[in-house]
Amino acid sequence: MIAPVFYAGRRERVKEINTNTLLGIDTVEVNITTDKDTHIEETEFFHSRTGVRIGRIVKRSGKEKGYCMSICFPKLLRKDNRAPFSILDSIYLSTIDCEIQTQLTSLFKTNIKDIYVKSVEVNATAQLKNPENIKPIMNLFSLMFVQSEQKGHKVFHGENNTAYNNVPLSKNIFRKIEQTESLHTTRMGHCRYSWKIYDKGRQLMEKGKTKKDKGILRIEQKISARGLKYIKVPLRLDEFLVSNNIKKLVEQYKREFKEFLRIYWWSDRKERFPDCLVNTILLELEENKGQPLMVAKMHKELLYIDIDIFKRACLKFYPSKKTALQAVRRVKQSQAVTYHEKTIAELVQIFRAIIC
Repeated sequence: MIAPVFYAGRRERVKEINTNTLLGIDTVEVNITTDKDTHIEETEFFHSRTGVRIGRIVKRSGKEKGYCMSICFPKLLRKDNRAPFSILDSIYLSTIDCEIQTQLTSLFKTNIKDIYVKSVEVNATAQLKNPENIKPIMNLFSLMFVQSEQKGHKVFHGENNTAYNNVPLSKNIFRKIEQTESLHTTRMGHCRYSWKIYDKGRQLMEKGKTKKDKGILRIEQKISARGLKYIKVPLRLDEFLVSNNIKKLVEQYKREFKEFLRIYWWSDRKERFPDCLVNTILLELEENKGQPLMVAKMHKELLYIDIDIFKRACLKFYPSKKTALQAVRRVKQSQAVTYHEKTIAELVQIFRAIIC
């Protein structure tokens, strides 16, 4: 909890932010044009000193000759890319320059001055205070994408619905709920970038890096060569590897993220997206003349995200606060729906950390 700040006898609460949110770059893709046949089809390559896998090489398809090389910048410094390569990490750019040149000489016998950047991934990576909130946050993003009518791609899996734990297995019922793992937009901003939002903790767990999902949210922007030109970041790799360019990328990420919020969180309306969910439940309460448990079951996917959505709807519907809170308590005690708490509040704290 952040301590209150006092001004001339008045007590004002500072808006909380997620202090475990880091901004920086991840993977940089470069094009290597060469007429020489190096007999490389697809391979991984490793740090010359630490042995950590730092990227992979893929042969370019079609008429384009040469290769595409993906370099994970955080792994040039650390054992994994859990934390992005930040502005503070820029002090090691000269070391990184040397390592990349070593790789280029070893693999392609070429110079860093002949290599050009194809794309850069910039991200915000947040460690949640409550790791269990990562699942409802991902499902919330999924609903935001649907409401915005923007095209995108989703990866999901099915999980057991705990509301049916006491129903005998002999009953042939639909027991699964959809759990979003990642979301990916199409190219936006005149093909300058795209967004990818995913459960980084789950990714690390699946790769055997951790034993369980530790609740790490990653909001990633992939910037194309066109996007780099737009913010005047040079494409030649040796000119790209300058601390000011890392700062430019992070600052541009913040500006573009505000536009992301305008599209998905505000939806060009005066109300936030969660207000839309509250109004949906309120409408059902009005049409069904209350019956909170029935309404909760009808919209169990919203209570799974955050029961505060249901609580706010009840506070609007019932004439007294006491009656509204009794309705919420009744739903909680029924065990008829699975719910999370303070999910939206935690996500808002991450948003603040990104744009501040």
